[in-house]
Amino acid sequence: MSYRKKSQMSLAVLPLFFAASSLCAQPSTPAAKPSQEVGQYLADFQHIIKQHALYADSLNWGQLNREVTEKSQGLATVEECKPVIDHILQTLRKAGDKHSFFIPKEKAARQTSASYEAKQAESQYLGDGIGYLKIPALSSMNASVGQTFSQGIRSQLAALQTQYKLTGWVVDLRHNTGGNVHPMIEGLQPLLGEGLYGYFIFPRRTLKKAMPLWAWSGKKKEQPAVKATKTPQRVAVLIDSLTGSSGEMVALAFKGRSNAKFFGQPSAGYTTTNQDFKLSDGAYLLLATGYMADKKRRTYLPNIVPDVVVEYAPATAPDKTIEAARTWLLEAR
Repeated sequence: MSYRKKSQMSLAVLPLFFAASSLCAQPSTPAAKPSQEVGQYLADFQHIIKQHALYADSLNWGQLNREVTEKSQGLATVEECKPVIDHILQTLRKAGDKHSFFIPKEKAARQTSASYEAKQAESQYLGDGIGYLKIPALSSMNASVGQTFSQGIRSQLAALQTQYKLTGWVVDLRHNTGGNVHPMIEGLQPLLGEGLYGYFIFPRRTLKKAMPLWAWSGKKKEQPAVKATKTPQRVAVLIDSLTGSSGEMVALAFKGRSNAKFFGQPSAGYTTTNQDFKLSDGAYLLLATGYMADKKRRTYLPNIVPDVVVEYAPATAPDKTIEAARTWLLEAR
């Protein structure tokens, strides 16, 4: 955004003030209105928030509209709207929303592309009948990328089950800052089992929406089968202060299960659920519209606290969180 610099009168011309007073009394030139494209873009942006945002009722809409009008003066293109968008989201943040954010069209194009290179899950055998899966964040919004990600989890899970006689698992969600939750859930389904995993709760619409077994854009997707064990295996879920958003949602899918226990540090506290809205220029608004809840409809505000809090260990030291998880998993024998 370009700002007009106010003209300043130097002290050298101060004696001419009264002679020039008649000029100062002339009406100033009205500020240029934004282009029609800009006006419509910002109006649509605010309408989405007003209709759907979890914290919409906490905003002073009259004041916000005046501020948007002032800040958008003279803007000609949508590309110039970013400072105004930032101001709207900052206002929403001050009302309590820490989760909503804007994805510019260039970044959105990368994240929706089939060529997006996503970091994949990692696995290993920890010994003593314990399998380990580390689930990273997934920023891609592309269906084929997501399916590759979920199939990768399942393939590694199946490979460990084939090679070793497993009695327990460590699911490591530490540093999982979120992204696309559905591939994570679908990949871990063999450990989660059948049934309901959790809820999205939208209090402004008094609607409770279940997070179903197959939640890929609301459509069932076939995945490679992984043979289930006759006896449910224990699962140690690891979280930390960087486990956020969809990472927290995956963690909640294990909540309320008798064979699961949480280890580590309290999560990041992004336990609201985001809905994506595609804007006219190809950008996206990811908007907090409700709360995450576990299968018993319990919400976790401000964050998820592990059953066993473990102090951080230096990178060069043994992983205390994994050690605590191993101890619990071996107790079952």
